[in-house]
Amino acid sequence: MALPIDSRKPSTALIAGGILVLCWVTALAYIPALRSGFVWDDDTLVTNDWLLRSAQGLRRIWSSTDTPDYWPVTMTSFWLQFRLWGLGAAGYHAVSVGLHAAEALLLWAVLGRMRVPGAYVAAFLFAVHPVNVETVAWISEQKNLLAMLFLLGSTWWFLGWGMSEGKEGCYALSLGAFVLGMLSKGSVAVLPLVFLGIIAWCRPVTPRDLLRLAPFFVVAAALAAVDVWFQRHGTSVVIRQAGWLERLLGAAAVIGFYLGKAVWPWNLTFIYPQWDIRADGMRWWLPLTAVAAVTAVLWVRRKSWSRPLLFGWGFYCVALLPVMGFVDVYFMKYSLVADHYQHIAIIGVVALAGAGWSRWVGRGPGGVLVAAAVIGCLSVATYRQCRIYRDAETLYRATISKNHGAWIAETNLGLLLFNEGRVREAIPHYEAALASNPDILEADNDLGLALAALGRLQEAGIYLDRALALKPNSYQVHYNRGLVTLAAKNYPEAAAEFSTVERLRPDFMQTEVNLGDALEGEGRPRDAVGHYGRALRQWPDLPNAEIGMGRALFDLGRPGEAAAHFENAIRENPNTAGAHLGLGRALAQLGRIAEARSHFLTAMALKPGDPLAKSYLDHLPAQ
Repeated sequence: MALPIDSRKPSTALIAGGILVLCWVTALAYIPALRSGFVWDDDTLVTNDWLLRSAQGLRRIWSSTDTPDYWPVTMTSFWLQFRLWGLGAAGYHAVSVGLHAAEALLLWAVLGRMRVPGAYVAAFLFAVHPVNVETVAWISEQKNLLAMLFLLGSTWWFLGWGMSEGKEGCYALSLGAFVLGMLSKGSVAVLPLVFLGIIAWCRPVTPRDLLRLAPFFVVAAALAAVDVWFQRHGTSVVIRQAGWLERLLGAAAVIGFYLGKAVWPWNLTFIYPQWDIRADGMRWWLPLTAVAAVTAVLWVRRKSWSRPLLFGWGFYCVALLPVMGFVDVYFMKYSLVADHYQHIAIIGVVALAGAGWSRWVGRGPGGVLVAAAVIGCLSVATYRQCRIYRDAETLYRATISKNHGAWIAETNLGLLLFNEGRVREAIPHYEAALASNPDILEADNDLGLALAALGRLQEAGIYLDRALALKPNSYQVHYNRGLVTLAAKNYPEAAAEFSTVERLRPDFMQTEVNLGDALEGEGRPRDAVGHYGRALRQWPDLPNAEIGMGRALFDLGRPGEAAAHFENAIRENPNTAGAHLGLGRALAQLGRIAEARSHFLTAMALKPGDPLAKSYLDHLPAQ
């Protein structure tokens, strides 16, 4: 017995008109996204990912553990896009908006094939619903878009196969699309359960059905296990501590939260306040009681009025299974809920809304006006929500304005301001992050660096010591503490810190330069030469290493060799005052006074008020 497939075909003109209107309105709603930049972890997946730049990157995307998750279809998409527009964010955003419009069109086709009334309205609601902004406007979430596209394609072919004979080609295409979806993002692992529900909706499930669905379940289990292994591989980060009861209560609360945002998408934000789920608090039992009651009522009345509601409700809950908190996702360290988590699940809500509109409002002029009004309101809300993704600073400030406890947004905003040289503006954000969560390694570490940049070295040391107490083996904190003690001219302690970094992270070559500087400051130029040499073997012509090597060789009485290293540094970066100063000293000792004078003058021009350059210049012998 085949699944029902809608054989009614609307006219080509009507279909084309519907496609154009939906795509046009979607594009208008997402105009701000097309003008946006990179945010949050886009640097990890796009802007700073060496795999996208490497000719070997494509091979390693599919065959190595170099990526944080095993989603090679998504990473292949980024690899190809990088070759088209490099670091031009507009290209990536255009692809995201295009993928989202394609999702909506395919959803229209799938719901139409299932004979769901109001399929076009449902697809339109999905296209312009504000909870989807996070998925569309955040470049990293192209994995969500690709996964959904393959999920819908797999469903389309599954319905075409219809559990009937003679359509094995559709079966193969459905399975293939599902595999590609799983290789885009693991959230599509729920699809076999959805297929089981579709079959049960139409007729009793048979052993033959289970046998034919078995490959889908095998693929889902295998690739989901790979995803879990990738997320846990090489990391000891504990996302959260929660028992089975807290996770069950949280799962029910997740369903209620997302349903509320789907029905009334108000006060959306990038990071919602973190939940403190307690089994001894009655408020956490209310969602579980409500979910159980709704499920029971719909199940009892399934043979009468509740049948479509039960299917939509079941789809919604099943689609949320991967993000209910039974298995921790890294983002749950900051919040247990996020808008992009319900990108698949919201199909259940919009499908029921479209069917309800078709039945209760009707398709006459009044019904069209109602649908247009709702779609218009959602489009405006989507347009406004898109604007917070303009750039990272805008996103962090918008998040903080709605969630004052978003410590990770405070920390990231502080780091962004620090990197832009706005150090004094950064400090209050680090302090706000620590006020919300005193045990933030990153905030302590970054605040220490910011205070050091302002010359407040003693205070900087306090925060870096706190960071080390939180994670004693953090090479980054040891490195930063080394920088602070080096700036304070505490050379023995700086050397000890950099030696620790060298032990914890042997491939971090910048440490060799800093360790050389500390040893040079201690009066051990011979030991410093070895560390500068190791850095230069790894990074030939690295300016800082060249300058350090030049200083050390000069102190060892080898001005000719020193001059060669200073010249290398100037060749790489002509505007380095220290290189000109060192070269001037070496040339003066070699008797090349005129050349030495020229470099001292250049050093003074590059670093006005430097007393060393003026002193050396004043002590040059007259020609």
